[in-house]
Amino acid sequence: MPDEPERIYWDACVFLDYIEAAPQWMPTLDALLEQASETDDLVIFTSSVSITEVAFAKAEKDGKALDPKIEAEIDALWNDRSAVKLVEFNEIIARGARALLRRAIELGRPLKPMDAIHLATAQNRSVAEFHTTDEQLKKHWHDLGFQVRDPFTQKPKLFPT
Repeated sequence: MPDEPERIYWDACVFLDYIEAAPQWMPTLDALLEQASETDDLVIFTSSVSITEVAFAKAEKDGKALDPKIEAEIDALWNDRSAVKLVEFNEIIARGARALLRRAIELGRPLKPMDAIHLATAQNRSVAEFHTTDEQLKKHWHDLGFQVRDPFTQKPKLFPT
């Protein structure tokens, strides 16, 4: 029987870093997307709410001008289901997110509703890692049954696309 693929989750901010071609992340993100798209040993999950969160690049917001090319790049991420698996937001995930928000109050940890949805979705998919560049999530949410960390791969691309 073949080994189970590695299961990771990407927070919406990781997709924004990819769309904005953040130099510190591109070798890793390109390698992970390529691995997920071309092999059976990695699955990248994200919530369907990422489609809403990843609406524009920073340059579009700063310039107050939308670029159809950027929207096409964003859509390409969601359309390649071999690379990124979208998880539909549903009642089970909503209740999990609510439980995390309530737990955050008890623990005195900052947690926004959209972040709770992402964390609950990752729990629902039993991922090994939750990739984010959000420092608050990395700092406060490390006890959920998976590691919350910067995007990581053992084999980053030397020349990202």
